[in-house]
Amino acid sequence: MRSLALKITVNFMVLLFLSLTAAGVFLRQAVKSVLDGAGLTPSQVNTAAGHLEGILLLSAVAIVVVMAVGTFLISREIIMPLRALLPLTRRIAEGDLEQRLEVQNHDEIGVLSHHLNVMVETLRNTLREIVEERNKIQAIIASMGDALLTVDQVGRIMLLNPAAEAMLGKKEEEVVRKYLLEVIRSHEVDKMVKEIIASGEPREIETRLFPTTNQFFKINGSPIISTQKRVVGAALTIRDMTAMRRLEKMRTEFVANVSHELRTPLTSIRGFVETLLEGAMEDPQLCRRFLSIINKEARRLQQLIDDLLTLSRLESGGIERSRGMTVFKPVLDGVLATVEHLAAEKGIILETAIAEDIPPLAMGENYLSQVLLNLIDNAIKYTPAGGRVTVRAAKEEDGIRVEVEDTGIGIPAESLPRVFERFYRVDKARSREMGGTGLGLAIVKHIVEVHGGRVGVESRPGQGSRFFFIVPAAEEGKN
Repeated sequence: MRSLALKITVNFMVLLFLSLTAAGVFLRQAVKSVLDGAGLTPSQVNTAAGHLEGILLLSAVAIVVVMAVGTFLISREIIMPLRALLPLTRRIAEGDLEQRLEVQNHDEIGVLSHHLNVMVETLRNTLREIVEERNKIQAIIASMGDALLTVDQVGRIMLLNPAAEAMLGKKEEEVVRKYLLEVIRSHEVDKMVKEIIASGEPREIETRLFPTTNQFFKINGSPIISTQKRVVGAALTIRDMTAMRRLEKMRTEFVANVSHELRTPLTSIRGFVETLLEGAMEDPQLCRRFLSIINKEARRLQQLIDDLLTLSRLESGGIERSRGMTVFKPVLDGVLATVEHLAAEKGIILETAIAEDIPPLAMGENYLSQVLLNLIDNAIKYTPAGGRVTVRAAKEEDGIRVEVEDTGIGIPAESLPRVFERFYRVDKARSREMGGTGLGLAIVKHIVEVHGGRVGVESRPGQGSRFFFIVPAAEEGKN
């Protein structure tokens, strides 16, 4: 501002000097004309003119000095309010929009200060709205379960959400500004993005993003349109469909298995009934034999339906984790009493090895009984005559571990990961012959997991099997 005041003063002095110089020349010529007309000699005229010029020069200097000082003071008074605005406007320019200019006068500078205040307030409100909208969008993007990424018009990645970072195993800063094909090596996805940008229309595909895995992803792509109605990029949402496809496959297999398991006993029952109606009833011995088979198949059918209902209730969350306290030994004794005759028929020895310091289990008595009955019954069924079934229980750091070990036929290594699946049988013909439904181990797994535990199996063909489950101990004081 000092330079501005100086410029005003200098310019005014120059204009004043030029004006006084012109006025002096004009006055000198006028004075000479007057003196020449007065009849004075040339020397007298020159002397009088010089004396007058000296007076005019001193007067001009005095006028210039006075006018310069006055101009400087006046310009300073004008510029000082502007100078006071400088620190505030500098902070505003640096982004501090909380500043407010003081309006001291109601002249043009006061009006300017007021307008600046209004402009800053408007800008502050606008920025606040922009930040709020940005935060909302970021929160929505971050909370999305599906992966989201955006690319510009040439296919470079602009944005990733946390789900996309987890899917790709990379942070946003690692892939931003990289081409999509460098990050997701799928020509199908790259082709889809190019079609979206070229046509401005959404696209949808299902594909494998990673050649080394069997994961399937559903990708929905939409164009990003600018305010000028131009396509400036594309937004992709990616959903992992692997689990859904697996569930669809499991559902299809489940329906097929249930249909097959229900059809088998029903076909058998219908066949024997028709045989009886065609005349077999006349033979009492044959009739009794057929009715015994029908009764066996009906029980098997009833057991299958009961198991299906139990499994459905478990999988649909129909039971809650028990908060009771179940003492292990009495429940085990009851189960052993139930299966004792089955073991005696095959000459199988039932043994127990139960630690004395086992605390109560955090599982309902009925559920514990069902788990033990399924495991021990299976062990007896698949153990040859003269074998041994041993039940062990001991306390561990993460709960109570219960094992049911047999000396039976064992399970092949390739079948171990699937033995707890619904309707999975290692030997379908043998299992069906023994009256198994293929759902017992699935029920065991669901009951144990609902109660916060886990199940497992260890086995080798011809060397028997060891099924185990671990459940938490009950917390004292809770019933």
